[in-house]
Formats: sequence, C-alpha cells, structure tokens
Amino acid sequence: MGQIPLYQNIVNDLKAKIESGKLKSGDQLPTEADLSKQYNVSRITSKRALTELENSNLIYRIQGKGSFVNSNYASTRSSSKEHKDILLILPFTHNPGLGDYEKGINEYLTNTDYTLNIQSNTIVEERKLLKAALHSTNSGVIFYPVSSICDLGILYQYHLSNFPLVTIDKCIEGIPFQSVTSDNIDGGYQACKHLIENNHKKIAFFSSLKVENSSSIRGRYFGYLKALHDNNLIDYSVNDLTDQYLTHDHTNRKEYYTKFIQSAMEEGITGIVTENDLTAIEIIQISKELGLSVPDDLSIVGFDNINLASFIEPKLTTMSQDFCQMGYLAAQNLIHLIESPQDSLQENIVVPVQLIERQTVKKL
Repeated sequence: MGQIPLYQNIVNDLKAKIESGKLKSGDQLPTEADLSKQYNVSRITSKRALTELENSNLIYRIQGKGSFVNSNYASTRSSSKEHKDILLILPFTHNPGLGDYEKGINEYLTNTDYTLNIQSNTIVEERKLLKAALHSTNSGVIFYPVSSICDLGILYQYHLSNFPLVTIDKCIEGIPFQSVTSDNIDGGYQACKHLIENNHKKIAFFSSLKVENSSSIRGRYFGYLKALHDNNLIDYSVNDLTDQYLTHDHTNRKEYYTKFIQSAMEEGITGIVTENDLTAIEIIQISKELGLSVPDDLSIVGFDNINLASFIEPKLTTMSQDFCQMGYLAAQNLIHLIESPQDSLQENIVVPVQLIERQTVKKL
C-alpha cells in the first residue's frame, strides 16, 4: 500500500482544523516557510499543500499577505447564528450630506438579529474593501458604488459565489444585483420641467463625471432630455455644449467649471440642471467669482437636498432623495436574500424623489 504524499498530510491537518473550527473564517494560515519547518518538508511540498487547499476553495491567497480561511467554505459548516453582521461600504470617508442611509438600514435591522458595520473608503481602496468583504464573516453587503462600471471583476465573483449583495444609488452594468435607487429619470425630468415652467428655453445639463460611468447621473440626464423633448425645446447648440461636458475627463476642476459657465453664457443658456447639489453649489460660487448672479443670470437646480443646500445664499432649489427609505429597503432586501435565497426578487427598486423649491430659479 502506497504512502500518503507529504503534502496531503498537511492538507488533511489544515482541513481538519478548519472543519473543527480551530481555524475560523478569515484566519491566516502559516506561511510556506512556517509549514516547511512545522512538518519538516521542503518549500515545494508546503506550497503544493496550500495550492491544493486553494483549489478546494478552503482558503484564498493574497499575494504578499498570505493565505486565509475562505468564509464561503467555513460558513457552510457553522451555525446560522454565527454570521449576523451586515456590512455597508460607502465611497466617502466623511459624510457630505448624503446621510441617513445608515439610519434607514438600522431602522430595519432593529427588529432582526443582524447588526450593521460600516466601512468608508476612497476610490483607490474600494476594490480592497470588496475583496476583503467577499471573504469575511459578514452575512451580506450593502454597497454604494463609485461608478457603474468599476471593479466588475471582483463584483462578478460575488455574483458567481451567490454572496448576498445589494447596491444603493447605482446599478452595476451587466450584473443582476438587487439595487435600490432614486427615481433619477423622474428627478431629471422634474428639475428640467421646473425651469421650463419658469419660462426658461435654453437649459443645459452639467456633470463633473462622465455620464456613461454612472447609472444615476445617466438617468437624470435622460429625464432632462425627455422634458426638453416633451416641450419641443431640443436645442442642438445647447445639446452640443452639454455633450461636451458630459463625455470628457478634466484635471483642473475649477477651470472646467469656469469654462462651462462662460460657454453657457455665450450660448444664451439661462437654466442649468446639475448632477447633484455639490456640483450646483460650486457653480453658484464660481458664477459669483465671475461677477454673475444666481438666479438673475443663471437659474440652477441641484439633486440630493443635502443639508448645505438650505444654508447657502441663495438657497438651492433641488430634488430631494429619501436616503432613509433607500437604506431601509436595501436592508430589507438584503436580509431576504440571506434568509430566502431561493426567492426571486425585483431586481431594481426605485424610490420617488421630490422637488424642493427655494431661491435659485428665477421666473423669466
């Protein structure tokens, strides 16, 4: 009878420790060098053992960091009560007024056994957080994407692994995740219609980001276009200007905004629908620096209704998103995904928006 290969002894030992719970989900395994010393084998043999464990989906390996117990494998051998954490991943390290997602999530979780963890990140860190969350002990993830087209590789791994994930604010291109978004198309439509009802004929849409990279901005842009179409106000000179500022990257933000405002004045534009409140506020500030008046020279409508919108001068007319309701619905759907994965759910939940009239729109 042949002997068991040396690498298999290591595999069997580590597998037994994982299945018994001595090594838990996310725990780091000994390095190849440590395993060589511990089992008195060559580095090639210890490396083969770790490769076998990885191929069996018991562990995952991160270059330069080591090997870790795979949560997907470990979770099938643990009681359902061990994993009651929900992770919220947000793309900002501070809250610029886009709050109340957490409030809504926690409102729903109050009557469950689940608790909320929050991780904020920069764009550079987003992929790292997503990778770590996939192999964590969290039951599921609520994810606010920076863009609709970023990190598609790691996000598709979530889909292939059936890891419960719900997105808020944006949909991910080509991957059928559950999502909770505002009614961006109607929001863009209402914002533009409000300017039209105040007798504005030349209205532009402005975004600091490429419209094709964000499902939320794209929806607002389409709503704006629909309002112009429904009111026979499509102006190709205005649309050419809008397209120019929706499809190009920029390095100097202030210069980019300044050129847009100057071009808008040259084209006789009197109304602007913006991607969000922060962008609208920057346009107001730079317009003042250029000697222009809002709303006398330019009327502006934002999107979000952040706290600052009601404190700036003039106070910003904007579309209000119900962040609390979005968080509540995201949590509700995520828990359903976790506890009843066999059920089919509506892929995208759309939450209504509301026009908040203040001082940045003038009747012509």
